[in-house]
Amino acid sequence: GSLLDRSIERSGGAAAYAKAKSVVMTGTVEIVGHNITGPVSIYQQGEKSYTVIDLPGIGKAEEGFDGQVAWEANALQGARIKDGAEKAAFVRMSRANLLGSWRTYYKTARTLGAEDVEGKPAWKVELTPNDGPPEIFYFDRDTSLLVRMSPMAVRMSQTMTTAMGDIAFDAFMSDYRLTDGIQTPFLLTEKVMGQTLAMHFDKISYTTALPDDRFDLPAPVKALVEKKKQPAQ
Repeated sequence: GSLLDRSIERSGGAAAYAKAKSVVMTGTVEIVGHNITGPVSIYQQGEKSYTVIDLPGIGKAEEGFDGQVAWEANALQGARIKDGAEKAAFVRMSRANLLGSWRTYYKTARTLGAEDVEGKPAWKVELTPNDGPPEIFYFDRDTSLLVRMSPMAVRMSQTMTTAMGDIAFDAFMSDYRLTDGIQTPFLLTEKVMGQTLAMHFDKISYTTALPDDRFDLPAPVKALVEKKKQPAQ
């Protein structure tokens, strides 16, 4: 875990992470090569999270975790509740300070050696979560910052179909800037099933107070939760 601890130190330190009570990220998301762009907003507080993107021709896609229920909803497929390893992975990945609290979610960390990320040398670390298959994190050799994650099967991108089961997923973090004392990536690129989704953030804050109802479940998700509680006929 020494590489992880060094990364935390280099990106701002445990104290800066501890002080970050919430994070609000706003910007634009584009499906690369398809000329489709729209707004994205991400809100996180502790374990709770809420993400909304709105793409022309695809519509609004939302996902979140209110502390109990992990869910996603979009115009194409309606609402869906995430369970099991998929839920666990979603909750982990929604943590703004995942690295700062990695020991909460992962039982082991081991360094697998060196590998280039986008042409620059990086260290490759395998993290095994408490629930689910191992995930590979790549840390830039010079800066110690996290530059790539390739979980075997993590959150489905909101624009992808979710009926296909586990989908290998790759995420790249770049354009790091110092924000409220924390080195923060302003470009997040997700590659899944031959599609590339790029999130360009123009504003990120760790100090914004969020309203209590920010993480409330939307009505269609609430309805699914109620239905789940009903005993089978």
